[in-house]
Amino acid sequence: MTKRNLTMMCLAVSGMVFTGCGKSNEPNATTTSTDTVSETEGSVDEEGDTADTADTADTADTADTADTADTADTADTADTADTADSGFIPDTDLAAANTCDPWAQDCPDGEKCVAYATGDTWDANKCVPVMGVGQAGDDCIYDGALAGTDDCDVGRMCYYTNAEGQGLCIDLCTGTPDSPSCANDFNCSISNDGSLLLCLYSCDPVQQDCEGDGNGCFWDGDQFNCDPAGDIPEGEPCAYINDCAPGHVCLDAAGFPNCAGSSCCSGFCDLEEPVCVIEGTECIEFFDEGQAPPGLEAVGLCTIPA
Repeated sequence: MTKRNLTMMCLAVSGMVFTGCGKSNEPNATTTSTDTVSETEGSVDEEGDTADTADTADTADTADTADTADTADTADTADTADTADSGFIPDTDLAAANTCDPWAQDCPDGEKCVAYATGDTWDANKCVPVMGVGQAGDDCIYDGALAGTDDCDVGRMCYYTNAEGQGLCIDLCTGTPDSPSCANDFNCSISNDGSLLLCLYSCDPVQQDCEGDGNGCFWDGDQFNCDPAGDIPEGEPCAYINDCAPGHVCLDAAGFPNCAGSSCCSGFCDLEEPVCVIEGTECIEFFDEGQAPPGLEAVGLCTIPA
């Protein structure tokens, strides 16, 4: 499962706007419709009399009011049934989906607090049985985001998985949301409103130096991390930070001469040897002047110049 955005929050770096930093989608919203009843004025009869127009209108109004009430009740009942049958989880219920704190690992003995999916990818936390003792770097098997179970030890998660669910155990961040930490200089990547706390490899987006097939170097809003990559090519619409093929980032449509969606994949480039393939874009600095981390001073992005 790829790392995807929940909030679609926009981020600005060096004046550019990016698709957000989470790793999952919001559940679809159920929409309801309200039937409206229109009233007409009373008509004049053939002999020119009003034919008790007022009484007729009163009677019609009373009937219309009753019909409207019945219609509204029926619509409300139908909407309630539709919502119940849809399988979607309303936004107001998402907080209740969290049954543990991944920072505290406050589950009972023999269980661990993991990220899982109430929608189509990770968006909440729950306690699950500990099914193995895998340490960081060990091979593991992941049972999918709905179950959230794997054979990694407490405080670790099976990540960088392939289609068969085979991956590597990685550490979860420790500390607190305000003061997170990871061992061995890994990046602490916090996303999905705090449901995912992953200690990920740092990387260079121009060199694309992440190990393992299917992984790419992506920006999470604070740093570049190695994450499972999508396959959307440059210039095509995207929705999440790692939808794009390695070497690209999901950029707001305003950064392109022509983008068919709200965001499209844009290529990283080397400021020292700038090459951009989309006509009308140029290689501009990714970071504000003087703000690039050591070793990433040459990172650029192909976009419309500001």
